[in-house]
Amino acid sequence: MHKVLQLTFFLLVCVVLITSCGLAAPETPIPPATDEEFNAAVDQAHSTLNIVRQALLAPEPSYAFVGLKIRVYGEAEYEDIWTEPLDYYDGAFTTQMVEGVALTQGFHPEQFVRIPVENVIDWMIMEDDGTLIGGYTIKLAYLHMTPEEQKEFIRVTGYTIESLLKKD
Repeated sequence: MHKVLQLTFFLLVCVVLITSCGLAAPETPIPPATDEEFNAAVDQAHSTLNIVRQALLAPEPSYAFVGLKIRVYGEAEYEDIWTEPLDYYDGAFTTQMVEGVALTQGFHPEQFVRIPVENVIDWMIMEDDGTLIGGYTIKLAYLHMTPEEQKEFIRVTGYTIESLLKKD
């Protein structure tokens, strides 16, 4: 009798566990940003480049990082990468590479590179408190993340949610 009760209890526990641990409802996939959305973000970055140029001339004490996202071209492909701008003169930025480029261009970390404005894809200023100024492609990417990805993105970058959702 004990074995039958034990077996019945065991089966009941298994049924409860299996039904309570059922598969989560599949998350509705979030479509990636369209070319039109990306181009609009790049256009917005280009139309506000005066802000990053001003930040280079007179940086605020609250600025933790000023960055330019540039497009580096290879033979048949390109790579978008964040750099640290140092100067602007005559339609081009002098930037310092933050990381290397995988293409054959040979851009290496800490190397200085002159980038024409037309190769600038985006710009950003991060303040000490996590406020993101600019960063139009970052904000676009954030809007196309799942809630879990957004939470991890905020944790890793330190950006404030408010600044990621803010329309500039």
